[in-house]
Amino acid sequence: MKIEGNRQTQDTEATEASKRAAAAFDKAVKRTVTDTSSTTSRDRVEVSADAQLMTSALTATQKSPSVRTELVERLKQKFNAGEIGNDSGRLADRMIDDLLNR
Repeated sequence: MKIEGNRQTQDTEATEASKRAAAAFDKAVKRTVTDTSSTTSRDRVEVSADAQLMTSALTATQKSPSVRTELVERLKQKFNAGEIGNDSGRLADRMIDDLLNR
């Protein structure tokens, strides 16, 4: 039985191809890094007017209280006094109108 130690196997060929590809990739990355570092331009970000408006609206809502306690108290008093909540038909009509107008 003869053993040939000089013959490359498929695994060795794949490994060599992988090493060549990695070296080419490293070379390309290094070239890209040196090319971009030599330029003097800087990255710049511009925020659209809509994004600025959304940010200011979000900030305003975060600063305001989530529950308007003074309004809730006034409505509770009116409800307990019988000034609101007596006419279920009118309430239903207003709810439907509100949904239709959205």
